[in-house]
Amino acid sequence: MKTHTESEENYIKALYHLGGDKAVNNGALAHRIGAKGPSVTQAVKRLANKNLVEAIPYKGVKLTEKGTALATHILRKHRLWETFLVEKLGFGWEEVHDIAEQLEHVQSPEMVEKLAKYLGSPIHDPHGDPIPQPNGAIPPTLGKPLQQFSTSDTLRVVRVEDAGTDFFIQLQLLNITLGSEFTLMSISSFDSSIQLRGADGTLFWLSHSMSSNIYAISL
Repeated sequence: MKTHTESEENYIKALYHLGGDKAVNNGALAHRIGAKGPSVTQAVKRLANKNLVEAIPYKGVKLTEKGTALATHILRKHRLWETFLVEKLGFGWEEVHDIAEQLEHVQSPEMVEKLAKYLGSPIHDPHGDPIPQPNGAIPPTLGKPLQQFSTSDTLRVVRVEDAGTDFFIQLQLLNITLGSEFTLMSISSFDSSIQLRGADGTLFWLSHSMSSNIYAISL
C-alpha cells in the first residue's frame, strides 16, 4: 500500500533541498514546486498531519525527523536510479534526471536495496553527488566550487550539480567529465569567470554561473 503520494514526496524533497533541517517559507517552497500559495498551504497541512513537517511561526515550515528520513530515502532512490541508467543502460548523464524523477517514487524497499547491491553499493552517483545510505547517513560531499581555488592550481573534476540539459551539453562540448584535469589559469576580477587550461594545452573560459556548478579537488 502506498504511504505517500508522489505530490507529497515532491514537497518533502523540495523542503530537503531548500532547507534541510531549517525552516523554509511558503513562497520559496511554492516557487520550487511550481504551485500556487493556497495549494502549498493545503499540502503543508497534510504533511503536518502525517508528522512529516512542522510549522514554525513567522518562519515557515521545516522537516521533522520522520520527514528528513523520508527525504533521504527518496534521494537515495533517485541517485541509485541515475547510476543504473548511466552505468547499465548507457544513458548520458544529462538525460537521467527526469527519468529518475519518475522512478524515485517506486515504493518497494526490497527492490531499492537489491538495485543498490546490483550496482555494487555505490556511494556517489554519476554526477558525483553522495547517495544516502540505508541508515540515512550521507557520504562525504566531494570537492569545492572552482572559484574557491587559486591561480596555477591543478584540479580534478569530481562533481557537477544538475543545472539542466544545456549545462551538460556545454560540458560535453568542452570535454569536461568527472575525472577531467585542468589548470586554473585566471579568475576575472570583472565577472568572476574562470580560465582553464586542459591537459592538451587548450585554453577556455567558463562563466561564473557555469563554474559554480563544477566541483573539483586540488592535485
